[in-house]
Amino acid sequence: MTTGSQHDSALHVFQEHSPCPYFKDGRVSSIEYLIPNEEESGKFHIYLSKGYRRLGRIFYRNVCETCEECRPLRLETERFKPGKSQIRTLKKNSDIRIEISDRSSLTPEKIMLYHGYVHSKHAEEEKKEPGDSVNILMAIHHGYGRIIEMEYFLCDRLIGVGVVDQGMDSLSSNYFYYDTDYLDRRLGIFSILQEIKLAQTLGKKYYYLGFYIKDNPKMSYKKYFRPNQVLEKGEWRTFIKKSMRT
Repeated sequence: MTTGSQHDSALHVFQEHSPCPYFKDGRVSSIEYLIPNEEESGKFHIYLSKGYRRLGRIFYRNVCETCEECRPLRLETERFKPGKSQIRTLKKNSDIRIEISDRSSLTPEKIMLYHGYVHSKHAEEEKKEPGDSVNILMAIHHGYGRIIEMEYFLCDRLIGVGVVDQGMDSLSSNYFYYDTDYLDRRLGIFSILQEIKLAQTLGKKYYYLGFYIKDNPKMSYKKYFRPNQVLEKGEWRTFIKKSMRT
């Protein structure tokens, strides 16, 4: 179910209610979507601090009335230090070449890489129409003026693509897809470490990892990037202070 309204001339706002994709116990997911004009798009860092993320031109956040399990998580980049396991991941992938561009684009190679990733890691998404995945990729790679794209190569083979959204004081990890033939390399962890490094290089204060969900393995691993903060009841609170030891 979708409801719509308009706060002011700068933002078109609507909500969508549907079965929760993370919990199969009857919970209802409520998502607020904003369609900002150009001026408001330039304030993306403010929306990030309020728990929003981006898909295409749209900013969105969870506004579920009876559940607060999905909590935005961020790091203060200057305080981050990799733990022992993360350092091992960096060393294991020292042979990967990364190309960084402020121009995001789609190619047949990236589409095939994404199809393989979704089929392997998110098989339930394959039930959608064939064209849906391309539309999703278009929304990830386009729609915002300050997208950074990171391509990961092993020799000359593209094995991963990361899309990062840049705000005035922050970077937001939008999406990362990769070749699942290389699961032993922990490319998802490696990509986050590279994005944190990029945020530090660009002098960004914050790095946003998206939603943290304690009881969902696909979303709970984010707690191991420390020290971190979670957004609770409109305030950012220190979540875990200790460095990762595993």
